[in-house]
Order: sequence, then C-alpha cells, then structure tokens
Amino acid sequence: FFFFNDTATTEIYTRSLVGSVRCVQETGINAEYMGISKLEVGIKGMAEGDAKHYEVIYKGFLKGHNGMVTSMQLGNKEGPGNFLVSSSRDKSVLIWKLKPETSEDEELGKPIKMLTGHSHFIHELALSNDCNHCLTASWDGFIRMWDMNEGKTVKLFKGHTKDVLSVAFSQDNRQIISGGRDRTIRVWNILGENKYTIESAHNDWVSAVRFSPDAKQNLFFSAGWDRKVKLWDKTKMSEFVAEPAINYSTHYISALSIAPSGAFAATGGKEGVLKIWSVKQKPDTSYGLELATGCQLGTEINTLAFSPKFFWVACGCDNGIKLYDFRGGKVFADIPMQPLEAAPDTEEKEEEEEKDGRKKEKAPKKEKKIGVASMCMNNAGTMIYAGCTDNVIRCYEIKESAQIRSMPTLTFIQQSMELLMLMSPKYLALYRFLIPVL
Repeated sequence: FFFFNDTATTEIYTRSLVGSVRCVQETGINAEYMGISKLEVGIKGMAEGDAKHYEVIYKGFLKGHNGMVTSMQLGNKEGPGNFLVSSSRDKSVLIWKLKPETSEDEELGKPIKMLTGHSHFIHELALSNDCNHCLTASWDGFIRMWDMNEGKTVKLFKGHTKDVLSVAFSQDNRQIISGGRDRTIRVWNILGENKYTIESAHNDWVSAVRFSPDAKQNLFFSAGWDRKVKLWDKTKMSEFVAEPAINYSTHYISALSIAPSGAFAATGGKEGVLKIWSVKQKPDTSYGLELATGCQLGTEINTLAFSPKFFWVACGCDNGIKLYDFRGGKVFADIPMQPLEAAPDTEEKEEEEEKDGRKKEKAPKKEKKIGVASMCMNNAGTMIYAGCTDNVIRCYEIKESAQIRSMPTLTFIQQSMELLMLMSPKYLALYRFLIPVL
C-alpha cells in the first residue's frame, strides 16, 4: 500500500511486520470509575470489531498537603524504589514512598520527607533524570535546587524580579530554564548562574517553559498569558518566528506539554480549547509549529500530560480529567473528582431551630467542585496521578479489560499508518482520512 524513498524507513517498516518492532495503538475504551456508568467509545470511522476495551479505575489517594497540589513528578531509584514528588500552595514539597501498584489499599503511600524553605506558594517542580535533584519555582521569586537524598537546598537561583511560574531541566541535566511574571525566560547552569536572559520573551507572564525531549532538536518551548506559544533555538537563544502569524488562543495559555518524541506540543488554558501542535522542521533547518488538531472541552485547562505509550493527552480541568485521543480526534473518557468521604444526601433537608422554638428547613449544601491543578503519568502510561484543589492527590489506572475483540485485516493498514505517524506528524491528517474511507 505504501512506497518509501528512504531505506531506513523501509527497514523499520519491514522489521515491524516480523514482530521486532510493534506500533499498536488501542482504538477504544470502556471507562468505568467512581460509580460512573460504563461508556464505550470507538475511534471515528473504525468498524465495531476494531475497538479494544479499557477501564479507567479509581485506585486510591495520597493525603498530606495543606494546600492545592500544584505540581508532581514520578521518580524511581534503586534504594527507595518508586516515589512521587509533589509541591503545594502550603509552600512545601513532599516526597512520597509509594506502595506497589498491585496494592489493594486505598491510601497509596505516605510522605517520607518534607522539603521547606520557600516563603510563598510553590508553583512548579522539575525532577532531574537521575532523580537526585529537584527544582522548585516559587511565587517568592526564587528557584531552589534540592538534594533528594538529604532533603536540603543545595542551590538558590536568584534573578527573577517577580514570581517564578515554571522551571525545567534539560535532557542531560546540564541546563535549566525558567519563566515567570517578570516576562523573562532565564537560562541557568546547575551552579545557579544565570547564563542568559531573554528579556520580554512574552508580552505578559511566562506561564510555562519546556525543553524538547529530543536532544537533537536543540529546542525549547514557552507559553504565556499573551496567548502565544513560542519555539526557541536553544543554541542561539532566538525565537523561530511563525510566518504567517498564528492565532494561538483567545485567552491566556497556562498549560503546556511536549510529547515524548518531541514531535507534538499540547496547549490549553482559560479558552477551554485543547490544541495539539506538530513541530515541523523547515527546508532551511528552522522549526515551526502547525496546528494538527484541537478540541473544545468547555472548561478551563489547568494542566496537560502526554501519554508516554498511547496517542492520548490527559487534560486536567476545573471539573476533572478528560482523556483526549488526538489520533481519533475525540474525548473518550471524562473523570470527575469525587470527595474522599461520601457526600451527605443533598435531598435530605436539615432543620434548625429558630428563636421562637419553631423549626425551619435548611437549604441543602451545594457540593464543592474539585478541580485538577497538576498531573503526571507512569512510564507505562497506565497510571495517572492528579493533584487536586482540595489538597489531595488521586490516582487512576487505565487497564485493558478482559473483553478483547478480534482485529480485522484493516489493522494492518492502521498499524502501518501509526508507524509513519511516529516518524513524522504530517501523516496524522492522512491517517484520519484513510481509515474511515477504507
């Protein structure tokens, strides 16, 4: 069905057919969680027999913060094993020892260390690839580097003149970027030295900065309250200006995530629209962003996380988590955040005694909405941790159901297109056209 001009591409494709390389994307999900009825959604244009079945299951919680959970990241070390690092508006960082994923306990772990030192909210954290150090960006205007073993600050980064909203490690852990309300992007070395400053990087607050996971690209990304997403050359510290200009959003952008391959970026914010951008290299070796797909979610997007395994983006919103399949172009699961304790029956009317001895009915209390402020996933893409506005971290598992349907001949074409999509995002539109037609 396909012709290749590139020998390497042909070799990869051939290997995939004999089983050495597998690129199988599941095409449907059964979502069952927290008492919500089972919902079956298939990819647009796919036959009934193409859908596999999945379940989204509430696993448990982590409780220890006294403020909204603003940022999280999973880590793994030989000694402590799997752990989670979280930051909060209580000005602290907690290191959690996690129980095995097979544990039946609803409380999934306990904090083993608390890191304190910031004088204001911690907005974001970043864990080094070796999990030995952690960076925190705070509204106190400082960035701190923490030794994860000692639980102490080893470097204090001074330079921002206002609140720091975002911080990130490079892939080799040798560079650090940060952005904040002073509208600058700053580049640091691990000694805490401000090596370069991009003044007026945005025309408003810089809400997020991210390095590309693909070190060969030498790129980093930024998003801001000026409604723009920007792509930067890491070596020249210059912006790749979009021509013609792109209308990125109608409101501020607060959430930015980069796909593990570096081929896609996801953005969201006050607008309530999830947008997936493909990162394209131009003939002159410069880079640019092109809108690949998008979806109106109808609620503000606070945080985003690409699945490391599937063509999914998890969207943390004011009303819960929405899982979006950007290959099929639809939301396939909507996960509301439920209170830990069972809410009282709102239909039951309470009575209170008036001064004259009579009793009157008291209006039922409205259930407080719980939003998602931060998220992270495990490397397998099967566990989602959600940091919530009620100070609790909730965990959900995405797992394959026992009911698996047969895969027809069309899967051969589907898998071939998926392999091409991984190599270049330009095949996304072709995939979404061909599968319904075939």
